[in-house]
Amino acid sequence: MHTRLSGPEDAPLLRALFASHCEHLHALGLPPAALQVLIDQQYACRQADYGRRFPRARTLIALTGQEPVGYIMLNDDGVILHIVDIVVAPPMRGRGHGGALVRQVQAQASEAGRQAVMLSVDPMNQNALRLYLALGFEATEKQPVRWQMLWRPFPGAAHEVAHADTLSFSTITKG
Repeated sequence: MHTRLSGPEDAPLLRALFASHCEHLHALGLPPAALQVLIDQQYACRQADYGRRFPRARTLIALTGQEPVGYIMLNDDGVILHIVDIVVAPPMRGRGHGGALVRQVQAQASEAGRQAVMLSVDPMNQNALRLYLALGFEATEKQPVRWQMLWRPFPGAAHEVAHADTLSFSTITKG
């Protein structure tokens, strides 16, 4: 697995990955055109919110070979590496891609001397919650629809996390 910085050409992929997580909107039973309008509005609102709250965040497209399998949005404030968003495409879920991405972020945080990796998760998303707990994240704030979680590197963590699997995490820029 490798990553590359997203560009304008990735907008349809990012929108489709967002839509793949809108089961709650699909459950409304709206006509397809109305559902698409609602998803597009939700996506635009989320992008605007992320842009306002995390103006320096970068979005990386995760690939196996040339096939996109998801994305991760990271914000690095120099102290904490914040996983703003992470999505794995539905057909690629359950194959370890999400865990590989998070482990690589942990390695990056350790190597860069960051104090922690932070993320938020819906506690109803049991698969993600189990993954984050297994990777050493601890809940620092529990609200009904969002848990804030933190992972802190410890001496030797960079080496252990970096070698937790054989997938590489490199950023490839198009040029």
